[in-house]
Amino acid sequence: MAHEIEVYGDDDGFMLLGDSADIRQALAELQIEENHTIDIGKAAILKNAHRAVKLFGKMQKHSGRWVKLTKESAEKAQKYGLLRNKSTGNFMGVIGQAGKGGIKGNVQFATLAGVVTPDKVANIEMLMLTLALEQAMKEMTDYLKQIDAKVDQVLRQQKNAELAKFLSVAGLVTEAENELQHIGSLSDATWDQLSNSAQTVNEVQQYSLLQLKDITEKITSAADTRSAKDVLTTVRPRIGEWLAVAADCLRMRDRIDMLKVQRFIDMGIKPDLLSKHRFVITENRRTRYRSLTDTTDNLQQAVKNVVQGKDDTMRVILLPMDAPVVVREGNAIASALARFDKALGKEYAVPRFNEKQWDQAMGEVGQAIADSTGQLMHQAEGIFSEGTKQIGNVANEAGDQIKKVFGNFPKLW
Repeated sequence: MAHEIEVYGDDDGFMLLGDSADIRQALAELQIEENHTIDIGKAAILKNAHRAVKLFGKMQKHSGRWVKLTKESAEKAQKYGLLRNKSTGNFMGVIGQAGKGGIKGNVQFATLAGVVTPDKVANIEMLMLTLALEQAMKEMTDYLKQIDAKVDQVLRQQKNAELAKFLSVAGLVTEAENELQHIGSLSDATWDQLSNSAQTVNEVQQYSLLQLKDITEKITSAADTRSAKDVLTTVRPRIGEWLAVAADCLRMRDRIDMLKVQRFIDMGIKPDLLSKHRFVITENRRTRYRSLTDTTDNLQQAVKNVVQGKDDTMRVILLPMDAPVVVREGNAIASALARFDKALGKEYAVPRFNEKQWDQAMGEVGQAIADSTGQLMHQAEGIFSEGTKQIGNVANEAGDQIKKVFGNFPKLW
């Protein structure tokens, strides 16, 4: 490594500034693939915004790469000595030469005097924000394409005129982005048109959260296998629809925030005030994401609670048309929520609930009888105690379902 590389970071990612060959060597040392980074010279805001090019122009004299902060990359940064500044919450450092390589240590403003100024740091932090917005919008767009989302159709089906305004906001934001692309700045008239857009998007996102919370309550209230099957079968497509609406709202707010950053730059506000605006935008984004992840976490837990135990042997035998469906629908919902978590950049795992088949359950009964165990009888007692109304009709329902599968099978009760 021929030269030192400056390193800056926040909660969304970190940036390496320096010679391109040195940066590649540093990325290799950190075990980060270059195709998982963004070249700051290709940042969207530098393609369209004239004043942004001037503001960030000095940084373009050096190569730079931005790395999204994940659990893995954060651990690597911490391992190599990139510690947070207690006052700003961000971190700075240098990857040094001096015959050693690696991170020299957490370099503060005083140590970097003459190299790093508060104005430069404010500009770097704002550029990192735009890169985080750009990456988040890309990931959300990929998610919406993956699930083939039809957000406009979902909103048109609602008997709420306010939700239709979201489609109007989408048009205004697209027009503003086109203006920025072709002119390099936003006019006062365009900005005035966008003034209430964020509020409209927030209202639609809150509506989507209310829908998901209502679905969570319905799942939680399912008291037995039959009602669990009916609820999960009904709500599964609705969950996908409202996750898509919530995702599009997040993406729309990021698009508006990107335009807001450009507006601040056009206004020529001082770097210290620019830094404060960056902080507010970042905190508001974090709050939006947290409210959504809290909602989806509760939904995931409700699904887990209602599915657990629905694959026990006697339940599958007595309710062969219900129990497997509960597990199957639960798995589908869990997978949809995991895809959404991935789009949010959240650590995710896809829970899988075991879907036991009827013949497998019957085989277990035979084995249990052969082993002279009474455990299955206790399971059966649990099935019959799912509720007082179930006591009188679960077995008859089971007989009906078995007849559907095997023909004219007599009712046992």
